[in-house]
Amino acid sequence: MSGDRISSDEIARLAVRALVSGRAESVDEAIDRAVVESRADPRTQRPTRAQLRAHAQALEESETGDLARLLRIEATLREALSVLSVLEETLIVHDRDFADHAAPAVYGRAARGEFDLDPAVHARVVTAVPSHTLAQALGDAGFGETEVHAIETRYGCLDEITFATELAQYHIVRVPPRAPVDPRVDLIRGRPIDHADFEALLGRLPRFGNIDRGVRQADSPFPPPR
Repeated sequence: MSGDRISSDEIARLAVRALVSGRAESVDEAIDRAVVESRADPRTQRPTRAQLRAHAQALEESETGDLARLLRIEATLREALSVLSVLEETLIVHDRDFADHAAPAVYGRAARGEFDLDPAVHARVVTAVPSHTLAQALGDAGFGETEVHAIETRYGCLDEITFATELAQYHIVRVPPRAPVDPRVDLIRGRPIDHADFEALLGRLPRFGNIDRGVRQADSPFPPPR
């Protein structure tokens, strides 16, 4: 197959397979590998995230079935709800002003329940409580080892708590109460972004199963959140 016949959609398919097989550690690396292995013309347009997510969804459904994929998404949403719950409980205990600030919320694709390709949950917490206190609470709740580091944003340097589970990578930014952060835009580029607090995210669950307000499902193979 000659390089000039390779489309960006074909590169997307090859990139997803490289990512899923573990031959690439990131989406960008997977795309680079796909371009090289397919001998595509370097000038070929790189695939969009939408193309990559579509192929990731198709590959997962072909290998495990569409129900298994929906159950994975449901489990990830439930886990994200558990994270928000732990954060809120921590604020109730440690932040006397917690009721004056916006509730912890998830942002971007997680707010829409989209977890194909590279499942990630981005969240923000508006509080004066130290980041290490929040990280410790998450670790104590069973979410594994957490790390706290600084990230550069359009609002200056902010603390970010990161950890990984079997379902997703988590990135939780602590926003100081007086920081002029607009919840309607992303922290880096200032572009419009979706967000959902606990109640809003909970409302997305019925699309994937029969789940009550306690975030439980009788027939689900996944354990209830902590």
